This record gives sequence, structure tokens and C-alpha cells, in this order.
Amino acid sequence: MPSEEEEKYYQEQVNVDEGIDLVTVTYFRKDLTKQCLERLFGCTKTSYRLTVVDNGSTDGTRELLMNWYKEGLIANLILLDRNYGLEYVRNTALRHLHSEYCVFFDNDLLCPDLKPDWLIQELALLKKHPEYGCIALRPQILVGARNNLWDGVSEIIENNHVGATFMMFKTSLLKEVKWDDQFTNRVADWRLGDILKSRGLKMGWTQFIYCNHLFGKNWSYPEDVPSFHREIWPPSESYDNIKVDEKTLKPLI
Repeated sequence: MPSEEEEKYYQEQVNVDEGIDLVTVTYFRKDLTKQCLERLFGCTKTSYRLTVVDNGSTDGTRELLMNWYKEGLIANLILLDRNYGLEYVRNTALRHLHSEYCVFFDNDLLCPDLKPDWLIQELALLKKHPEYGCIALRPQILVGARNNLWDGVSEIIENNHVGATFMMFKTSLLKEVKWDDQFTNRVADWRLGDILKSRGLKMGWTQFIYCNHLFGKNWSYPEDVPSFHREIWPPSESYDNIKVDEKTLKPLI
């Protein structure tokens, strides 16, 4: 449990009346979207405004999102007629963001169950380290990376790019640089890292705050949908076998 001083410190990091903008893009994968957002709703106590953009799903994802929108759990719901690509849609979502800070995350992730919650802790880290233009929660594993790759004591693990594992920015900065939508998926995230680096800013993962990337043999795409993950980085049985703490999502190694 955090001390009273720690609780006070975290509460001072955010104006809870203003909130923080959270954004995710959906494209099929209804079951993963359901797990992702139900976890978000249950574990995030800091005030936020959730924007969801659907890229033309036809597997029941849109109906699921519409129900949450009607319940007030989603603030902005944008339903597109087809798949316009991840980076283009992220830039579209940017026009709807008004908070000082924003977080972009993929819909196959689980946030940790922490107190104070993950969102306010991540915000505190970004404010504490203004040399970082973006930080993201540390996933339990990265494809092709060893489990112990980042063993250390620093609060943030610097890297040239981070994926959308709850990546946090100052909204004004992200609106300036944006994603370069001539690229696709991970290449665009690398390009974004290059732009931030050219401005003298760093990117990195939180060392001690984990999220869980829901790897699996079936990525929940229909067979006729081209998938970067399926074609380039197919799931491995070893990822499926990694166990994590149910609340913190830290790997149990």
C-alpha cells in the first residue's frame, strides 16, 4: 500500500476534473477488445475521456462499442466505413482530443490493477522526466526480446521507439508531430521516435509498471484480412506460456 505522502504526490499530478484522453483503434478482434476495455473500466480510477475509432469491423465489435457508448463509458465513438489504416485513424482521433495529456493503446492489452492506478502513476513519471516526449507501460514481453532484457533500476527504459502499450504524450506535442501515415504499423512508431529524437526528446518504457500483451495463436482476424502480425511476427507458443501476476501483470519467472 502507498504511504500518505505517495498518495498525495500522485493526486497532485492530475486535475481530476479535466481528465486525460485515452484512445484505442479497433479492427475486428471483438473478444480481445472486450477483455481490454473491461479491464480498463475496472482498473482506472483517474478521470479520463475514452475515444474509440473502429476501422470497419463486421464481427460484432461495433455493436459492443455502441453499447458502452450509450452507457457513457466511451466519450467519443467514431465508426468508419472501412479500414483506413492505423496511423491515419490515430491522426483522425487526435482532432477530438482536448486534454493536456493523452494515451494511445492497442486493443489487445490489459492495464494493471494498481493503487494509485496505472494512469496517474504513468502521468507522474512523464511529468518527473520532461526529457521524455513519450513513455509507455512495459509489456510482459516483446516479440524477439528476452525476458530479462531490461533488468535494472532506472524508472524509465530508454529506447528509440515504443509500441502502443499505453503510450503517453503531451497532447500539444503529439498534434505537432503526428504519425506519418505513409508508413504502416510499427514502422510508423519508429518514425515517430525519430521525430521526437530530432527534437531532443527521448522515448521509453516504464521499468516497474507492466501491461499484458494478449498474445495467442489466433490473432482473431478473419482469414482474408492481411495481418502484419500473422505474416511478419507470428505468435509463438512460448509467449502463450508466460504467466503474469493477475493484478500487477508483472511476469512470474
